[in-house]
Amino acid sequence: MASYGVYRPLSITKVDPPVPGERVFPEATVRTVVHMMESVALPGGGGVKAAIKGYRIAIKTGTAKKVGPDGRYINKYIAYTAGVAPASQPRFALVVVINDPQAGKYYGGAVSAPVFGAIMGGVLRTMNIEPDALATGEKSEFVINQGEGTGGRS
Repeated sequence: MASYGVYRPLSITKVDPPVPGERVFPEATVRTVVHMMESVALPGGGGVKAAIKGYRIAIKTGTAKKVGPDGRYINKYIAYTAGVAPASQPRFALVVVINDPQAGKYYGGAVSAPVFGAIMGGVLRTMNIEPDALATGEKSEFVINQGEGTGGRS
């Protein structure tokens, strides 16, 4: 999703030069899907608890009922939130899976979405990613890390 339909091998380190990749979905289609995924974290969406002030994110939340040893559904769940940020020019992808939530709530939007927002918000700020959802004339409340090579630590 983050590469708008271009498949590249997974890498957690920077590859220079970038791997060209292979187009597996039409770019226009994937951009439309990413745009729709943005609405999930907006007011009225099921993943509003993942919202990160100042940033546009594109997410999908979900809940799955678990199956017991006899093959029947049981009252245990898996909650997830998957997405990319910033939505205007995706740089990072993250999936949060909570296996068998215990705090009474079990929906992805209630359980895993806040975790997604906390982790991704930290990543965006640590990596000095410019906020992309500020209204015209709005002042940023974020402090961008000006240190070089500190990885967000002092």
